Amino acid sequence: MNNFAIENTGLKEACRRIKHFSENCETSLDLSDLGLDQLPEDLFEDVETETMQSLNISMNKLEEIPSFIMTFSSLEALDASSNRLKKLPDAVTTLLFLKKLKINDNDLTELPENIDKLAMLETLDVSRNKLVKLPESVKNLRALKRFDFILNKLAEVPSSVRKFTTHQKVNILTHIQKLAVSATETEFPFGDSFLKKAKFHIKALSEWFQLSALQSVVYAQFLVRFEDQSIYLREIAASLNLNSLEMLPFMNEFDELEKKKLLLCRRPSEGELVTYRVPGEVIESLRCNKPYFAETYKNISNDEFFDVLDKLFDRHGNSEMSYEMFVGELNALIDGNMQLAFSQKIRELQLAQEDLVLLLRFCQRFVSCNDENIGISGVGGIFNDSTFRNITRVLLGGEHELLKRGIIEKIDRNGDEDDFFEDREYFTLTMETRKSLFTDLNLKPQKLEWKGPFIAPSEIASKQMFYNESGVERIRELTSILSKDNFKDVQERLAEKGLRSGFTCLFSGAPGTGKTETAYQLARETERDLLSVNITDIQSKWVGESEKNLKAIFDKYRTAVRKREHTPILLFNEADAIMPRRFELGSQSRSTDQMMNSLQNIILEELEKLPGILIATTNLFQNMDKAFERRFLYKIEFEKPDLSVRQALWQSMVPELSKDDAKTLATRFDFSGGQIENIARKSITDYVLHGRTPSFERIFLFCKEELLSKPNEKLLGFIA
Repeated sequence: MNNFAIENTGLKEACRRIKHFSENCETSLDLSDLGLDQLPEDLFEDVETETMQSLNISMNKLEEIPSFIMTFSSLEALDASSNRLKKLPDAVTTLLFLKKLKINDNDLTELPENIDKLAMLETLDVSRNKLVKLPESVKNLRALKRFDFILNKLAEVPSSVRKFTTHQKVNILTHIQKLAVSATETEFPFGDSFLKKAKFHIKALSEWFQLSALQSVVYAQFLVRFEDQSIYLREIAASLNLNSLEMLPFMNEFDELEKKKLLLCRRPSEGELVTYRVPGEVIESLRCNKPYFAETYKNISNDEFFDVLDKLFDRHGNSEMSYEMFVGELNALIDGNMQLAFSQKIRELQLAQEDLVLLLRFCQRFVSCNDENIGISGVGGIFNDSTFRNITRVLLGGEHELLKRGIIEKIDRNGDEDDFFEDREYFTLTMETRKSLFTDLNLKPQKLEWKGPFIAPSEIASKQMFYNESGVERIRELTSILSKDNFKDVQERLAEKGLRSGFTCLFSGAPGTGKTETAYQLARETERDLLSVNITDIQSKWVGESEKNLKAIFDKYRTAVRKREHTPILLFNEADAIMPRRFELGSQSRSTDQMMNSLQNIILEELEKLPGILIATTNLFQNMDKAFERRFLYKIEFEKPDLSVRQALWQSMVPELSKDDAKTLATRFDFSGGQIENIARKSITDYVLHGRTPSFERIFLFCKEELLSKPNEKLLGFIA
């Protein structure tokens, strides 16, 4: 062997192992986990490769399998898993005695078309790669006994290899069910006798999710409740024949499941119970029969980066992630994607931790929500109370580090009437920051300006709406009343009679039946500006702040009515949240009850003197206080679409469907318009990913998936 300087410790260890292999006339060579990014041929000069039967080069950093390895003619097992391989060379098919080939956990996009030349191959593991298809020749591997191809991007799996997934798919779900049931039927499922009795099922879950025995017993109880978004400790304790107090010694297992990202824990404000839920990613892995591996989010694209950022902010905002864990995930996301210009620029700023989190919030809202202007409340819910108050103080005082360094700036609203929270200040990323951070995102520079909350009719996209026969005439009548020609006349006639001229309308019905979209389309068709108010814009934890916010909305709406030529529409979405039956207040009443009654009194008073048009939507009309019900002039119930409307919705949203297929889906699935739109969006996404129109069978599968997310929905007719 040549005397070259070996500076890399991995190469030194490889040299030592190869020497040991040669001197001891062994048949298996292990060069795994050495951090090698290359494997010099010179290392093998003194090796009798004809005697080598097994070679392990896994867990390195190799981007290709060295060509000289293809000359190891006696090789029976080759493990090149967990590297950075992008392609498997065609020459691998010259290893005619190969029985075991492991190339999982790489970046492979294809396999050699002539892979069937490996006639003796018994085990082939290509899982966790980026394969989009399998070569047809795979079906000719007659000796193949184990073929693992999960966690790829396969559009379809050849029928000849589907047999390799069937047994596994049945088993894991069966193991979960049997373990959960047997634990429930056992007096103490954490004892040695039960762990030994259930070891077969425990082993299956342990290997599938990388869990300990105790964690497997606990997690099975969560998995059989996967559809529940709020699982309480007492429910899990009861299923294991324990009370909550007896469950406390095993809470470490809950914490470990959370760390492994197998559970999401919601820790709300003091006085509310902690709840858990199984993440959607885990449910999807079980549905697709794919072992779950917590995402590390490394080397992802810009779009994927901001998708993850959205998810992290959502989960932290929903109290499903502690601030410490949230910050850790943010830093891991940035450091794991230093190939992105965004990550590089962020690190170059060298910001303190709180400033970094605040800047990422601005970036997330700007990129993902197209939200240029962020108010103080837009950063609430991220930090604890004392930190939030300090950030608010320095932002309003102009002393915040991001302001002083020109990373963000305050928005000049020029006294815009549309700012209905008078005491709220707004900030935005400076143009220089946008140009610096978003060079790879192809975002068009926009003029920095204040955008008020009113939506102009020209900004509302036209959308065809479908209603049952009973609803069509009511919507048509309402559109006519609110038209420019008729509404002014209606108001004048009401005033002449001494009646209230404000026009109030209530849309009630199940989610997804088109209530909110109808309000938007009414605004567009009648050419009226729209102010859409969400409850989160109103409610505040500070005493008296919610009432102040609500009054400010109505004050500014009245100003807009006076100044605009055409009366705008005020839309209260999901109004049942602030219009339920009022509380009987007593000495023991909670402050939240008192606040709700105060809000309701304000709304009742404002409805009496409303000068314009108010539309409120509700999913729970039956829970609404009678005092509110009387204040609404027009009440329209949005029913779930009947068969003919469902068929029309299918044909409109998924035009690729034939008339008969659309009728079949409409007959089989009792879906709302919103659910059908979900499936239409999935179909479009599927087309983009795979370059072909989804088949009827695939769309039918999307429908079943929609049922999984809506467990109370009905499947009409027989079940396929």
